[in-house]
Order: sequence, then structure tokens, then C-alpha cells
Amino acid sequence: MLAEVIRVNFPSLNGELAVDLGCGTGEFTLFLSDLGFDAVGVDVSQRALAEARARHPQLRFEIINDERLPLSDSSVDLIWSSEVIEHVFDVMGWLAEANRSLKPGGIMVLTTPYHGFFKMLAVLLTSFGQHFDPRGSHIRFFDKKSLLRCLNAAGFQPCTRSGYGRPWPLWKSFFVVSRKVRQVRRSPTLHASRS
Repeated sequence: MLAEVIRVNFPSLNGELAVDLGCGTGEFTLFLSDLGFDAVGVDVSQRALAEARARHPQLRFEIINDERLPLSDSSVDLIWSSEVIEHVFDVMGWLAEANRSLKPGGIMVLTTPYHGFFKMLAVLLTSFGQHFDPRGSHIRFFDKKSLLRCLNAAGFQPCTRSGYGRPWPLWKSFFVVSRKVRQVRRSPTLHASRS
């Protein structure tokens, strides 16, 4: 799906900047680079970045410090973020920081676990305690409306959305492509709250 989005939105790549936001060990950073992007992976985890640098020494990886992406304003053509937003305390701050970094009209592609009505009904009946385990790393649970509402409020217009991993209505995850349509002003927070 990601390759098709890139083909449609970037028909002739010439070193455009793509960011793998929440890159982990860098597999998607490599994928973006192989497609022709100037790709950079960013993450909050030093350990993941050390592994990414060891696996892909030819690529650039940066730590997220000071609650800001290590990127200039309006410098990025594409942000890819797979299964990250559900781990973020301040969703709107995180989206505002993505917005700050993207060029006007830039594309953000994200995936996140799907939590629609029928899937949640199945979870409630079969595995509520396991799915919502308070020791787990997921702290946000999005259905279609809540995710699109957050994207719209953060200056993005969702263009394409679909599910994958299982048949509807039990999709495993959402796949959402959004375009930056306006700049937002907000003090972003990318890390856990410091209470």
C-alpha cells in the first residue's frame, strides 16, 4: 500500500525528504531510501537507533530530543509512521510537530490499530483484559471518527483510508494517507508526560 501511495504522490522521485517517524530498527527507512527518497529515521529510543545504525550504516538516524523532531520547519515531503500514534500521550502535540515539519501539501501516511464497533464488541466478549492490559504499551485506541477528527484538527486532510490485516469489520489496523492543508500552532510534546 505504501509503495502505491508513493507512486501516485511522487511519480518522479528526485531526492525528496522522507521521514520514518518512530523508525525502530530502520526497515522502513531503508525501504524509503531504496525508492529514491533522502530518508531519515527518527525515534525516541536510543537502543532502537543503535540497532538501526548497525543494520543500515549507510542511512541517517536521529534521536528525538527536546520534544521536537530534529527537522527544520516545512522541510519534509513525506512522513511515514507505522503503529506509533497509539503509543503517544500527547496525540495533538505529536501531530502538530509532524505538521510543523511537513512542507505545505506534504503527505503523512500512518497506520494504527483499528478499534471499530464490531471489533471492539469482539474484544469485549473474548479478550478485554488482554487487549487493554494496563501493562501494555498502547495508550490510545482509535476508531475511524476519532482518528480523522484528530488529523483534521492538526491541519491534515485525510485523502485515503483503509484497513488491513483482517477483513472488515475486524481490521487489524488502519492505513491513512493525509495531506497537510494548513499550518497549526501548538507546543508539541512527543514524550510521555512528566508528572
